[in-house]
Amino acid sequence: MDEQVDVLIVGAGPTGLTLGLTLARYGVSFQIIDRKTTPSDNSRAIGIQPRTIEVFSRLDVAQEVLERARTIERGNLYFSGQWTAKLEFSKLVTPYPFVTLLRQNETEEILERALRNHGHVVKRGETLSSITQYPSRTIAHLTATDGVTRAVEAKYVVAADGANSSVRRMLALPFSGKSFKEAWVLADLKADWPISREEVHIFFSDRGVLEVFPLTDETIRITGNLRTDESFQESELQELVEQRSHMPVHIHDVEWFSLFRVHNRMVDTFIHNRIILMGDAAHINSPVGGQGMNTGIADAFNLGWKLWLHLKTGAPHHVVSTYRDEREHVARNVLQTTNIATEMLQTTLPMLLPFQAIGADVFTRVNLVNQKITERISQLHLSYPNALRLPFRRVAEGKIFPETEILRTDDGFRTKISEIADGRFQVLVFDDGKRDLTSIYDYLNKNQPFIQTITLTRTSRPFFDQGNELAKSLFMKRGILVIRPDGYLLHKQHHVRLKPLQDKLAVWLPSS
Repeated sequence: MDEQVDVLIVGAGPTGLTLGLTLARYGVSFQIIDRKTTPSDNSRAIGIQPRTIEVFSRLDVAQEVLERARTIERGNLYFSGQWTAKLEFSKLVTPYPFVTLLRQNETEEILERALRNHGHVVKRGETLSSITQYPSRTIAHLTATDGVTRAVEAKYVVAADGANSSVRRMLALPFSGKSFKEAWVLADLKADWPISREEVHIFFSDRGVLEVFPLTDETIRITGNLRTDESFQESELQELVEQRSHMPVHIHDVEWFSLFRVHNRMVDTFIHNRIILMGDAAHINSPVGGQGMNTGIADAFNLGWKLWLHLKTGAPHHVVSTYRDEREHVARNVLQTTNIATEMLQTTLPMLLPFQAIGADVFTRVNLVNQKITERISQLHLSYPNALRLPFRRVAEGKIFPETEILRTDDGFRTKISEIADGRFQVLVFDDGKRDLTSIYDYLNKNQPFIQTITLTRTSRPFFDQGNELAKSLFMKRGILVIRPDGYLLHKQHHVRLKPLQDKLAVWLPSS
């Protein structure tokens, strides 16, 4: 056998790179290959949602992404050329209340550089030729562009090789779903146009929809549906933009022009013995709302810390299996949502436009509805199976734990719970001083390799809850919270008994 690793990652797009970076931070051995000989130079996906920036923050790449990207707090909706409504992202409950726009190749560049800083490089120009699975390992045969072959033994092979996944084809997996009949146009261009370059604009007209995203001060991304793509040419872009926006436009430089069709498809299951699929290899959806790349990145982060627990700490294989249950649930949710949104965008009958405009105006003026729409776009609403289904309850098991702040005792400044996360489970103990917590702390200390313990009282060190502010906001006089490595709330109890905590964590931690 030429080489042995824990994980072989096939594909070095944002999804594969995120998984590699996550595994590198946990010390899991891996290789990442890509059939392309050089990194992509296409802008492709540009929308990075707030939830993804939260993930990037835990991987220490959020700051660089935000420094290079454009942040958008508002989206404007127009009907027949008239401004009608506005979507507000600035009111989202997250440290990043905005949509981030950055070309996909730049996102990949940032992730790959971070990966190199951890001592890993993408092995480019290699194609997966075959995979043989055994009960506890796989053997993958790889072929380089010069014809040289090598074999890699890996405990898991992860397919992150996109919508045309070679791994999925090798497994002969059905890619069930639908393809929309209408074609769409996409272009990155420079234009003289009297619209804000700090907001997103969506124009509805009897000719179709037009979406406008500012990439830089000079360059904008446009997408729009077409009745047919048989004769549409780059030279027709200006006419399309003017007809749908009802504004004078002068396009003077087209950087990228493409036609594409929209697909909503998904494999039946994401795990096939020792082969795991994620990102576009497992599911593809309409680009409406910018969900695809973000869903793949979330797949990778979800899988990464679970592989760490299983491969490096001896946690049961069930931990890895939860990736399938959780991310299939999310993918179905995203496909359903984007399918409905695409159908609505493509429904541009002249007789319906006035009613659509009234509906958009009325609904977006209701703050709660506006917030629900933006939460769905930003992926902050996504929860995992068995999450408590109370619509107005923000803090519940299976949901993303909202960003909260505590105070540092060394300098008195506030810090976010996520900012001190180190990749382990975070256990927040709210101690009112009226109970003996010796058994709790003995258990937490015993599992210190997997658990970061944070005691919160009015005076605890190194962090404290000034005036019991956080405890009051969670309606907790005493109790315990367990936050997963990916920021989801795993467990909440309003008491300090040991057994419920042990029972909840026993599913995830190696048996003693």
